Amino acid sequence: MLNGDRLWDDLLIHASFGDKAAGSAGDHATAGWIAGELSKVGYQLETVPVPVPTFRARRCELVGHGISLEVYPQPVVFPTPDHGVEGRLAMVHSLSDAPGAAGCIAVILLPYGRHAAIWTSIIGPLLEAVTDAGALAAVILPFGPTGEIVGLNSYANRSFVPLPLAIGRPLDLPHYAAMASAGQAVKLYLSGDRQDGNSPTLVARMYRGDRWIVMSTPRSGFFTCSVERGTGTAGFLEIARWLPEFFPNHSLFLMNSGAHELRFAGTHAALDLAPPPDQTDVWAHLGAGLASRARTEIRGGRMLDVADPNRICMVTPTLHDAARAAFAGLPGLDDPQQVLSEAGELSTIVAKGYGKAFACLGVNWSCHTRLDLPAEVSRSLLEPVIEAHRRLIEVAVQRG
Repeated sequence: MLNGDRLWDDLLIHASFGDKAAGSAGDHATAGWIAGELSKVGYQLETVPVPVPTFRARRCELVGHGISLEVYPQPVVFPTPDHGVEGRLAMVHSLSDAPGAAGCIAVILLPYGRHAAIWTSIIGPLLEAVTDAGALAAVILPFGPTGEIVGLNSYANRSFVPLPLAIGRPLDLPHYAAMASAGQAVKLYLSGDRQDGNSPTLVARMYRGDRWIVMSTPRSGFFTCSVERGTGTAGFLEIARWLPEFFPNHSLFLMNSGAHELRFAGTHAALDLAPPPDQTDVWAHLGAGLASRARTEIRGGRMLDVADPNRICMVTPTLHDAARAAFAGLPGLDDPQQVLSEAGELSTIVAKGYGKAFACLGVNWSCHTRLDLPAEVSRSLLEPVIEAHRRLIEVAVQRG
């Protein structure tokens, strides 16, 4: 029913646009490409502006003891002066360590995990605690499978805390520990220009009958995000091409939202444009990381040709049994769960009254890192997941 070659080609095209932070050149290029593909199918396009703050960096590093460590400015960026912020490093493992960050640059060591957002984890309380203690700035070391910098979802309208905040590489821990032990001042630079940007949400409509099918997926994200965003984007486009032919009597409403990593701002901006819940037969949301290759973690690990099961299918109660059948045999997705609050956009959608809705999402090994590239997924893993979405849409609509 779906074109697997085209599905995979779309994922590679998506990757070619590079970094896709909200409001960036890559975000806008991706939006233009998606709009063009939907227009080819006959959808009527509307663009909803989503204002976002952007940051053009000049210097982002931690300097001390004769070395320089790369840091990533956490959006929404609270920049340092051009001359940086100077202070000793204070290592913070838990809330009880926070008072020791007074007058220092806090280095927050997160427990091992696949980190993705600030406000839904221990990261938020730790940041608030070091801020209340009087820290000058903070650097987060998000320990996880890659040891690399991990971008973190945060708020759209303000910095999470009112102090310079950066993400460091957990692999650089020995350098941070040595600097902290020496007790000498170091400098954190997050210098650059904050600007007003736009991460538009694309709305596509096709008017036919009185009943509606709705489909959505986010667009912006950290770095290339081939698994996180590319899998959903490719699936979104392929199903968007299938829907008009298979459901000639249904009207269609599609939403490709910007500013996802800024607390789903692009979805909130356009949600009221969607058809009413009582006229909607199904809302299919294609979330993050739909399919990725699993990895082992023994002596550096290796990539496998089987699916990473760290993913979930969330459904409203009326679709539970149909979802179990549609996603059978797909590890992590084959046991549908209730809708989790703020696990992607679905809880916001369901809160609006959409009683037949579902979303799949995963947090892949390389999620929110520069390593989230096409090699992390394969056509053979992605195609059955998108086919399962198609099957569930078909069943949900046929049941009315």
